[in-house]
Amino acid sequence: MNKMIKSALAITTLAMLSTTAQAAPQEWQGYYKGQCEVISPVRGTLYQFPMSLEIGAAVDNKADWIIVYGEGERKSVRNYSLLTLNENLGHYAVDENNGVVIDQYLLNDEFLSLFEVGSTKLQASYKLDSNGSIDVNINTFSVDPIRESKVGQFVVSSYQGNTQQRCKLFKW
Repeated sequence: MNKMIKSALAITTLAMLSTTAQAAPQEWQGYYKGQCEVISPVRGTLYQFPMSLEIGAAVDNKADWIIVYGEGERKSVRNYSLLTLNENLGHYAVDENNGVVIDQYLLNDEFLSLFEVGSTKLQASYKLDSNGSIDVNINTFSVDPIRESKVGQFVVSSYQGNTQQRCKLFKW
């Protein structure tokens, strides 16, 4: 089992390091709009709301990444920026322009990030589909593990899944 874990970690690391330069965000540029739902494992769909994402052209390794949740009185605009940190490694970041910068990695047309806010871990994914749409998934988990196992020198931790925000955005 110990050799299997080491092999899996080595393969994952090599795959990440050997990723070729992915010229984002050019193919990502544009205005996307669609519907989201927040789902709980216990109660199912909690609520639905519209979302849009506008991705601008990169200038000096910085592009607009503007998210709008809701509409009308409930409209919430997030004027973020997408930073290109190391295109060869697929390393980008979303700068919330308030002191918060969240690193993300572009792997196979999918921006991936994992971060913590307060007592919640968030795993975010923005996947550019071959039809030009974007699938957005933001999964939340407990910060503290609900189970830990030890295999040799490795500790394997599991976390409670709380909610999933799932969105389908279409290019306009």
